[in-house]
Parts: sequence; C-alpha cells; structure tokens
Amino acid sequence: MTTKFVRMAAVGALLLACTPVAALSANVGSSQEVASGRASWRPLPKAPIPGRLGASTVWTGREMIVWGGVTRSARGQAAPRSDGAAYDPVARTWRRIANAPSGVLGGGGPAAAWTGRQMVVWAGNSPDGPVGGALYDPRSNSWRRLPKGPLGVREQYASVWTGTELLIFGGHGGDTFATPTAAALNPRSRSWRKLKALDSIIGLGTVNGALWNGREAFVSGILHRPRSVDRPILLAFSPKSGGLRQIDLSKAPVTPVQRRQLDPVGLSGSELVFWAGGPSSSPVVRYNSTSDRWNKAAAAPCRPYRQIAWAGARLIVACATDRLESYSPRTNSWTTMRPGPSPLNSRTSSEIAWTGSDLIVWSGAAAVRHNPTPDDGASLVGSP
Repeated sequence: MTTKFVRMAAVGALLLACTPVAALSANVGSSQEVASGRASWRPLPKAPIPGRLGASTVWTGREMIVWGGVTRSARGQAAPRSDGAAYDPVARTWRRIANAPSGVLGGGGPAAAWTGRQMVVWAGNSPDGPVGGALYDPRSNSWRRLPKGPLGVREQYASVWTGTELLIFGGHGGDTFATPTAAALNPRSRSWRKLKALDSIIGLGTVNGALWNGREAFVSGILHRPRSVDRPILLAFSPKSGGLRQIDLSKAPVTPVQRRQLDPVGLSGSELVFWAGGPSSSPVVRYNSTSDRWNKAAAAPCRPYRQIAWAGARLIVACATDRLESYSPRTNSWTTMRPGPSPLNSRTSSEIAWTGSDLIVWSGAAAVRHNPTPDDGASLVGSP
C-alpha cells in the first residue's frame, strides 16, 4: 500500500546565515517602532534570466548565485531550469552563468551550498527525474558533474552544509517514500555515503527544514506512516559519530498545528531559532540544544506573515504589504520597520541572500492568478 503525500504550502523560509551570537538574556521581551527612513527597499537591476521559485541560491561573499528552479508563466505553465545568474550588489550588476551539465536540472527542490570556493548543487526532480548534482566554479564560470550517488528521485527534502559535506535528508517520490532516507555528498573527494543511522526513520516524506550547529544537523519534518496518523518529528544527527536522537516535541510551547510546521531557521549561541508560523501571535520558538529546553519567544507585534529570512543574528519577517518585523533572539525582542512594499511582502518562495549588510530578495511566486514568477527584485538597505 502506498501513502499519498500532500504538498504543504511554502512560506518561503530560507536559511541565509548561521552566525552564532551571544547567549539569550532572560528578558521578557519587547517591541519598538523604527522610522521608515532607517530601512528602505532598492529595486534590483533587470536580471538576465527568467524569474523562478525553488532555485538553488547561495551567497559567496561577493555574489548571490541563483541556479535552477522552476519558472511559471502568467498562464500557469511551469518549466524546470538548468540556467542561472550571479548578482554583485556592490557593482549592482548581473551576469549570466554557464548552464549546468546535461541531466542536471533544477526542479523538484534545491539542495545547495557554498563550499568557500564552489557552489555544490543536487536536485531530485520528483517524480520523473533526472537526478543529478554538479559543482559550479564562479572563477572559471564552469561546471563539473558529480557522481550519481545513492539518492533517487524525490521532493520536499532538505539539506545542510557541514563544512565538508552536503547532507540531504528525506523527501518523497510522489506516492512513495524516497529511499534511502539520507546521504552525504563530499564535493572535494567527489564521493557519496549513505547515512545508515537514518534508515530507521522510515517515511520522512516532508522535511520543513534542516540546520547545522557545528556538531549536529537538526532536521524537522513530518513522518508519514501507511495506515497510521502522520506525526511531526525533530531529529538531531551527528555525521561524525553517526549518532541519531529524536527530540521530544511534546515539550515545545507551540500549538499542534505549529508543531507540524516547525522550521529551524537560525542559531543564537546554544539555541536554535524555529519559525512556527500558524495562526498565533507567537510564531517563534527556541530550543537549547545543550540543556534540552524549549523557550517561547516574545509575542510578535504583527500578523499575518508571508516570507521570512534569517539575517545573520536576527529573523526578518514580512508583515502586511509594507512592514517588516525584526526579531532578535539575543534580547528576545521585536522591532517594526516600515520600508514600504517589497517582494518579501507580496510573494512566496523568493530567492533570498543575506550579504552581511543587505537583504537581497529576487523573484518568487506572485500572489495573483496562476502564481507567475516575476524576474524582478529588491534589496533592503539600512536595516537595524
């Protein structure tokens, strides 16, 4: 008997950086308003490629590289892409990058990372494939195909970069579980290895997100079981020792709905910051991986939300049509900004990069009929 998977609505949450900051204080939490003049959106120059969603996007320290994904026309026609472009925010210029090798196509969800010298990508392209991965070198503007590896077609998987390996977790292939559950790709040695400890986790068909804290990968998703009730799951996996443990979600201070959509989006000292979303004024929750304790974040001043982005040491949350809420885990407080309308507010699944000073938001699915993918974007400058 097969299990029918239902795609969950994406909120466009993207992990942009994992820069640890000081441990959280015991403040009750607060919120404050910031004048719109301190933060503003600046339109990006026209990109040389069509808009898209679900692309592989990385920040190199100099450029935002966008590759693959799926373009959707104004009539709703979708097409996977093997092209890409790089944006330099200092020069404010785009450049088209070389197309990926044949058989490496960017549909079905992204697994990508910046290694320090190259971009590594892998795409599962469920349900029909192709499955493939490659390395892109921006200095030579060239690609190098990677070995096929043990992972077959899949979607709704997630990945993390450990500094040496790209770990890929979960997913499904339409009506079937994707097996094996997880594998690791070492781009330097061009080698794969199965993560055998994850073989015991059968049915990790939906992965909300994954986060690396320097020692373990934290993987949050939904465990699908035939003839049984689906349930949320949060795993901690050590690629060095092969150790795997499940974290008790019953202690998390969230609603049952939020428990199913927990997405680890950032790090603050020993704490993982989760986006819980849902119909609640408390969309953020924190987990201390050292003490194994959950902490509820201060209530957010604004609802509803569209997209979110982790910007180095804080969470940026789009609110209404023209506002942003900035959450600081260090002070457990929110700040309201009014920089005006933006793609972050009006779209889902945009390609997002944090440069260390600016937040770049490009393309995504527009909230109109057929959800087309515009080819424009903007950068947020002067944020607190």
